[in-house]
Amino acid sequence: MDTRKNIAVDRIVAEVDCLLVDQKPEAAHALLRVGLDMHDHARLWRLLRRVLLMLGDEVAAADVAARFIDHVHKPTPAELVMAGSPRSVFTPLPDHKLLYLHVSKCGSTTVKDILHHIMTGDRAAGHAHRQLSGMAASQSIDRSTLGTTHADWFKFLVVRDPVERLRSYHRFNILHAGDLVKSFAGAVDAGRTRYMGLELRPDYGTFLAKLTRYRQVFPTLRAHTNAISDIAGTDPGIYDWVGPVTQMDDLRHELEVRSGVSIPAIHNFQTSDKATLATDHDQQLEDKVRDFYALDYEVYGHYF
Repeated sequence: MDTRKNIAVDRIVAEVDCLLVDQKPEAAHALLRVGLDMHDHARLWRLLRRVLLMLGDEVAAADVAARFIDHVHKPTPAELVMAGSPRSVFTPLPDHKLLYLHVSKCGSTTVKDILHHIMTGDRAAGHAHRQLSGMAASQSIDRSTLGTTHADWFKFLVVRDPVERLRSYHRFNILHAGDLVKSFAGAVDAGRTRYMGLELRPDYGTFLAKLTRYRQVFPTLRAHTNAISDIAGTDPGIYDWVGPVTQMDDLRHELEVRSGVSIPAIHNFQTSDKATLATDHDQQLEDKVRDFYALDYEVYGHYF
């Protein structure tokens, strides 16, 4: 599978992007199939995965992800999940032998601000996601090898009740930050309110009721709502510390001991400020959504 720069592939990708903006995934799929007949290229396979999801074919999308996952330089966490890979994307601090597995909507901004402070002595003020990428480059690591490759590292994971994660994502990312609207930044008029029949700023009940379809259509939403067990695996024992967002002070103390660095209290984007409050009707929908995250509750539920 080719991964090199290819002008012809660039043109196909640009055409597909235009078709997707115009809400024509079937035409995009046909174009990609023709393109792949001519170019066995990773960019086209990655884009095909996205289009297959938009078409609702989760099985075919997973098959495509498994096809390219070992050929791309830096697969995304969402691609690893879809391919069923044993790898996860970790943030390492080699000087302190700290290894953090980022799970979205599980206090990751606070944790990365703490790691940024350990490395620099400064507060990142909520911007450590971007700043750490150049200072502590993420690494894709096979979780089954952690006991050997990182035996003397402090490997840690912050978890959270899946429904609380959904509430937080809806309130902060969808309503406050406009994640779904930003999917089209610079590509369409700012007045667009729906895409593929889905509202870009749905109320909480609509978001829950159509969660499966939202996950198929919007890559960023899918990445933020993947199950913890799909991201981190089903064996908490491979980590030296697993805890909920409510134990962030305990984690901060542990990282102080491990790093020898005094860490101030850092708490960004508090849940009480940014989480959606559910109505009785929404709570009924939440009960149905819990089935999707059943393995999370089974494996990590006692931490919540």
